[in-house]
Amino acid sequence: MPRPSRWNDIVEAAAEAFRTKGFAATSLEDIASAVGIWKGSLYHYIDTKEDLLFAVVREPAEEILVGLRDLSQMDLPPTEKIRRATRSHLKVLETNFVYASVYLQEIAGRRRLKEWSAMDREYLELLESIIRDGIAEGEFAPLTNPRIATLGIIGSLNWLTHWYRPEGPLRADAIADQFCDMFLAGLINRSSSAAAAKPSKSRASARKTA
Repeated sequence: MPRPSRWNDIVEAAAEAFRTKGFAATSLEDIASAVGIWKGSLYHYIDTKEDLLFAVVREPAEEILVGLRDLSQMDLPPTEKIRRATRSHLKVLETNFVYASVYLQEIAGRRRLKEWSAMDREYLELLESIIRDGIAEGEFAPLTNPRIATLGIIGSLNWLTHWYRPEGPLRADAIADQFCDMFLAGLINRSSSAAAAKPSKSRASARKTA
């Protein structure tokens, strides 16, 4: 379906409404009013309110996944991949904060859940493979269940949408560096000299501004 010129305005208004009121409590009238158009005009762009939900969440979800796909193919140590993956993930959340918040709050249980479950599963498996590579190469300590560590990292990153404020003093890169230090502190194989987790430059600044 062709997207006329108000499409971006509609998606932005929908994202803000879904984040503040929730998907169920937001009406198409709310979105149309925020944009300054009649409700009926929305049907030139969408068939259902759920179409708007998926328009809102698609970009950040795909950007995070594509970033990790590219990173997983790079010839880098697992420690550096974890660090870059964390920075990339949080940068997307910062840049697309409203959209990403809606994705994490509203996507479960929708009729197209299968599509999004596949994306989430691929992201999980890519990140877990980095941890498994780190274990195999001796950079990371042997873990009974690398999946638990992977889920812990993803959960910590995504929880940012509950407490982070883009207008606040903390920046995503400083938060990412401190998160990386914590993640790697739990992963590094301290009995091996093969890995050296470098303290981040932004750790001190993150502490001062927290």
